[in-house]
Amino acid sequence: MDEATLYFRIDRLFADYCACLDEDELERWPELFTADGDYRMISRENHDAGHPIPLLWLAGRGMMADRIYSLRNANIYAANRYRHAQSAVRVLGEENGEYRVSSSYIVVQTLHDTFSEVYQAGAYYDRLVLDDGQLRFRERLVVYDTARVKTLLAAPV
Repeated sequence: MDEATLYFRIDRLFADYCACLDEDELERWPELFTADGDYRMISRENHDAGHPIPLLWLAGRGMMADRIYSLRNANIYAANRYRHAQSAVRVLGEENGEYRVSSSYIVVQTLHDTFSEVYQAGAYYDRLVLDDGQLRFRERLVVYDTARVKTLLAAPV
């Protein structure tokens, strides 16, 4: 795949990812991953120290779908909206059809009856592959810079 096409396809994947979370289309979110895709969230402190202890780890679409089901039917949390901004996308390498990509993110949270504030900031470290003709996440590692996660971590970041 040529560089312009690759960056375009990455941009579309990342835009779809943000839209799923920001527009409350959570049921579509697992489809952005391969069937055995991996989603992990880890603090910058643990990541930098080499401690692979995630705050959240969803292995495969089944676990992701269970998480969404729980959000819709079991969890209780304040009504809110998120807005994701993702930038500084870099393709770090390609090996055997797998692309390693990094980017920065910031998430703003707006609670139903109050104001907007920065919820979280950090970096995404991704492994992307072509799967059934679609670019998908084989792995999304979310490394959040904030020392603490504000409020209940309800939805993926």
